[in-house]
Amino acid sequence: MTLRLLPCLIVLSACARLGAGDASFYTNDLHPTATPLVSVDPYFSVWSFGKELNADVTRHWTGRKQPMLAALRVDGVTYRVLGSENAVPGVPEGRIQPKLIPDSSYTRRVPEVFTRAAVQTGSNLLPTRSFYNFDCGPVRLELAFVAPLLPGDFDLISRPVNYVTFSMASTDGRKHSVQLYFEVSPRIAIDFDMTGVVASEGSADGVKYVRTGSLAQPVLERNGDDIRIDWGYFYLASEGNKGKLAVVKGQPSRERFLADGRMGESLGTVESSDFVSDDISLACCVDIGSVKRKVSQTLLLAYDDIYSIKYLGEPLRPYWNRSGQNSITSQIALAGRQHRDVMRRCEEFDRALTGEALASGGRKYANLCASVFRQVMCAHKLVEGPKGEPFFISKENFSNGCAGTVDVAYPSVPMFLLYDVKLAEGLLNHIFDYSESSEWDNDWAPHDVGRYPDAYGQRYGNSMPLEECGNMLLLTAAVVQESGDCSYAARHWSTLTRWADYAREHGQYPEDQLCTDDFAGRLANNANLSAKAILAVAAYAKMAGQIGEKDIASAWADTARRMAGLWKEAAFDGDHYRLSFDAPLTWSLKYNLVWDSLLDLNIFDPAIMQAEIPYYLSHERRYGVPLDCRETYTKTDWVMWTASMAPDAVTFDRFIDPIYDFYEDSVLLGPLSDWIETDTPRSHQMRARSVLGGFFMKMYSDRIKSRRNE
Repeated sequence: MTLRLLPCLIVLSACARLGAGDASFYTNDLHPTATPLVSVDPYFSVWSFGKELNADVTRHWTGRKQPMLAALRVDGVTYRVLGSENAVPGVPEGRIQPKLIPDSSYTRRVPEVFTRAAVQTGSNLLPTRSFYNFDCGPVRLELAFVAPLLPGDFDLISRPVNYVTFSMASTDGRKHSVQLYFEVSPRIAIDFDMTGVVASEGSADGVKYVRTGSLAQPVLERNGDDIRIDWGYFYLASEGNKGKLAVVKGQPSRERFLADGRMGESLGTVESSDFVSDDISLACCVDIGSVKRKVSQTLLLAYDDIYSIKYLGEPLRPYWNRSGQNSITSQIALAGRQHRDVMRRCEEFDRALTGEALASGGRKYANLCASVFRQVMCAHKLVEGPKGEPFFISKENFSNGCAGTVDVAYPSVPMFLLYDVKLAEGLLNHIFDYSESSEWDNDWAPHDVGRYPDAYGQRYGNSMPLEECGNMLLLTAAVVQESGDCSYAARHWSTLTRWADYAREHGQYPEDQLCTDDFAGRLANNANLSAKAILAVAAYAKMAGQIGEKDIASAWADTARRMAGLWKEAAFDGDHYRLSFDAPLTWSLKYNLVWDSLLDLNIFDPAIMQAEIPYYLSHERRYGVPLDCRETYTKTDWVMWTASMAPDAVTFDRFIDPIYDFYEDSVLLGPLSDWIETDTPRSHQMRARSVLGGFFMKMYSDRIKSRRNE
């Protein structure tokens, strides 16, 4: 039975002892090169690069610094627990992946106030929560970052509010005086340093807050890849409105906290053309009081982007405010009222995901799935389309910045088919809408709908016609199968027919064109691409039968079987199958063949993968099986798809273990990359991408098998 999670940051009672839930049920042994802290969407996404939370400034997934800083003062001694006032020598910029604009404002040295770093004693990365444990003298601190990206609840997924919970307890049985300090730079709401900013204090809907944003507010005016948001407003609030919230001078405020446990003087509303030189920060200081037993304090980090996506010239609001009648402060207040229930549901979801992953693929596999869940989710933005349908639009992070890319949705879809088929449908809705508009007049499916966040029409010049036709047909068939609702295919039947015609005409022996692995270059007679096209023809036949077109279903199924027979003959190379039909002594991962079983198409001879799997493993290198015979790099999502077709657990582990080792050994800091080298622990520029939803293919495959055996 498919897991469905129904609807489940800071207005609870001042004496609340509520923490971030239990994390002891599972320990993630993987130590990734970056850990998600704030996970909302491609713009509001803050990470800790490296393994120590207090060893470096916090960063956007692109690597640009978005400093958050936290310290705990215990009996007059201050311990830094989050971030750093400078980039420290232990985390050199050279270990952070390239493609970064020089960040001069935070590389210059300033006197560091919180020089004493708390001792980090542990960490745990779960699907919706990141935990860190510290010893702060005689007080133990558990610091938790919670992103309630719970499938099945669009309002909650789209609510741009995350929880940060500090849970403290004495370790010596005595009471200790504790104060908490938390600071955020205006950098979190702009793209580059010399942007003018405004910072202010306020209250609404029973919530006291400080906020910051750019002075100019160029809403949806820019698009691109390696950029951050420069419109809308970041909000910081405190549980129960406890403590003091203020716009402050950063360094004097920290010095004051170090001296007496209080923050600096409020500046009120400030406009600055150089917030770095003016030392502007948002701060919260809470006197926790006398601590013996566990006491928790939660802060809420929120972002109101006003408008999220421009779709064919029309600005679309975020899904949580699709009617335009909500406010960000009402969302913070709602998050506060639902806090306890949200924590319970996050724990239930984390237990369910890790438990199912353990049963499906073992501990290393479960660690990987737990590590990528938030990365996949927050690489999208959920909005409501012009016809009221959900658009779940991805950003092609560190690739080219395209919006709603079809061949990015394709590898990511197993995670959404597992947990929320409506999100999987949301990956397709904008493509259908665009394809059926007057803006698109080609016989094949588009590659994308623009460059994030401006969906003004296909951006990618060298489109991949056969690739995207195959992707859309297979994805639609998967959505129909998972939802049990064939009306989705029926509504788009003429479009699906046009794409199926293209796949049938061009798919047997593909022309010289790109596939999803476009970095490998164009290739004619691509056997893996041909397999996708043939499976797409078969998927079209299956959908035809589901909507009552029996004659079409029979004819197209016969065509698919004939094409699959010709494929086997043309690709056969003795003990394996070729990279391209006309190139003997070549090979490639045939990851597309996974759909033959998943969609119950059964048109390819099972002997093909029975031969391919051991052949791949005979070419395995230190960090995995290369994508094909041309290079030593691979794509970890495609390795995971291939591994899901392994005949047994031992063989599956042989694919997974090297990938796991790569992520453990990686020499470059940042969110996990899907394009890696197999000889060295180095990755290419693509990281923080949603394609790692493909890691869930083994779980999805097992779920399908279990359902068919019921």
